[in-house]
Amino acid sequence: MHVRVRRSLKYTLLIVGAIVALIAGLIAYGVMFPPTYEAAVDLPGTTSRISVQLQPMHPYLAEYRRYLVLQKGGMPDKRVELFADTGGYSRTQLYKLPDGRFRVDGFFDSVIVDPVQHQISDAGRVREKGTYLGAFQNVKQSQWTEWRFLSSAESPEETLDAEQRIR
Repeated sequence: MHVRVRRSLKYTLLIVGAIVALIAGLIAYGVMFPPTYEAAVDLPGTTSRISVQLQPMHPYLAEYRRYLVLQKGGMPDKRVELFADTGGYSRTQLYKLPDGRFRVDGFFDSVIVDPVQHQISDAGRVREKGTYLGAFQNVKQSQWTEWRFLSSAESPEETLDAEQRIR
């Protein structure tokens, strides 16, 4: 009987240890390799495509690093970091400028995408917005939220004013 108790205790501890190790491994994997949420759109009139990627900054907070990626066949991807989304500021709007370039606006930043030169640069003094094409944003589904690009017909242009949003 004494041998049975020791054997049961041994196997119970082994199983509990394996479960704890599995949970620790899954947590470590999530921290070391966080998921990247990506939404992409083809730039009209070009052979280029842009995507906005969200990468979690914390394992448990809804804060994300935002990246803009410019892709064109046969060329290396261009990737720039946009202002981080620290909660509720992930919406990113896309505009086409009259000169063929594109403007990407967030709540705190704005960049110009030049598909011909395959470049992304700070908007700086460029104040012209151009034609609104749509927005990258979280879309609520029945049980989850999906990060995707919505055309101007699906999502009207919004004023991206952080101060107004706080009030």
